[in-house]
Amino acid sequence: MMQTAAPRTFVKLLIGLALFIVPAVLIKGLVKDKVADANTAAGFQNIPANAQDIDDSQSLYRAANFGAALAALEDHAGKNPELLEVDVMPYMAEFQIKDGQKAKGYRYYAKNGDMGEFKVKIVGGGSIDGSQFPYSTISAGVTERLAGSAAEQGRDLKVTNMTIRREIIDGHLAWSVNAESDERTGIVFQADPDGSGLADATERALERSGAESGSAAGAAAKDATSQSDCLLEAAGDVAKVQACVE
Repeated sequence: MMQTAAPRTFVKLLIGLALFIVPAVLIKGLVKDKVADANTAAGFQNIPANAQDIDDSQSLYRAANFGAALAALEDHAGKNPELLEVDVMPYMAEFQIKDGQKAKGYRYYAKNGDMGEFKVKIVGGGSIDGSQFPYSTISAGVTERLAGSAAEQGRDLKVTNMTIRREIIDGHLAWSVNAESDERTGIVFQADPDGSGLADATERALERSGAESGSAAGAAAKDATSQSDCLLEAAGDVAKVQACVE
């Protein structure tokens, strides 16, 4: 019996399709395994599938949801942990806490409400004393307040993430809030620890620098005035003049 060309062509197509699908499945599985291995190496725990896939009602920029994250942190780290850094995105919050001269990390997922630990490496060789800040600094409503204040800046802004930690140089504690719109990205605001005073990060830095400079200049002017008064009262008495300038 003779075999027609059509069945042969169909069989070839099936074989070709199988040869394409099998490697694709294997590659997908390999990538998934590699990601899982990387998460395990970093110490990440309790990661839900498609962690970023949440609806707005689950967002950690809602006070009730961030409050649940704080409650989970207290269950794992105690009622009053010393914080080093807090990073919040709509679907996830990370808390780094001081543990002697080491740091421990906790990550909370909005999707499943689970808290897991992760490894934290300290950068540099110096002490981390002075980098911490009180747990009482953070309230359940602060993320909602920050997201709302950023939205009020206009331009259809949406907050992508927010972080609070002390600055390395002067230890100033503030929130850094990153936002974007359809037209722009990389927009950065800063706010006070309680979520108030949100403004452009550069403007806040300049205002703080100016206030500190003004305070120093004011103190110097006061000292100069006091010295001038002292010299007038000395009336040329050498001993008194020397006392004024010492």
